Amino acid sequence: MKHLKILLLIAAVAIASRSEAQFSQLGPKTELMVKVELGFAPFMGNTGDAGDYGYYLANTQNAMGLNAMIGRNISQDWFVGGGLGANYFANQRDMGDGLIGFQVFANMDFRPIWKAVMGLDYQPVTIKWAPVVDARLGASFLMGPSDTYGMTFTPLLEINGGVNWYYAHGLRNMTHNWHSLYATVGVAFMQQTVFLPIRVGWRW
Repeated sequence: MKHLKILLLIAAVAIASRSEAQFSQLGPKTELMVKVELGFAPFMGNTGDAGDYGYYLANTQNAMGLNAMIGRNISQDWFVGGGLGANYFANQRDMGDGLIGFQVFANMDFRPIWKAVMGLDYQPVTIKWAPVVDARLGASFLMGPSDTYGMTFTPLLEINGGVNWYYAHGLRNMTHNWHSLYATVGVAFMQQTVFLPIRVGWRW
């Protein structure tokens, strides 16, 4: 009986150790992520009511901006977080007479790098490139002239598509598997204006 108890104890310890080792190999399902990006957004057109002083951006101003985001990377394919941005709106003919704007937004992106074979999902050993779809919803603030509208506040809506390059080594389930450079192009609406944002960014 004593030998049986010892064997059962050894078996229990072995099973627990194996389970713990398997769990540690899986690693965390989420990780903190930071993204920084530079962008240029050509003016596409105004929408809505022009108002008493015309449109908020009535001089076909393009936007140049910097955005920073922080959030959680989920299962290596999803990012959910929030961001802040700053824009300089100016027409190419009057770059020195532009307007300053700010953005606050929620950000979600999806990088579908899981693959399926015969109905079973798996993660490739190496991934260098992956597509990305990015969506943003928030608020835009424009520091307009005080003799017209002054500061204006409008919704911010945006969707983008592009590509990620996992520059470190491209290996899945390793230290740098979320680190990448990316480029996107899309459509954005804010301040009664539709833009075509073109961005390059760095995530880590």
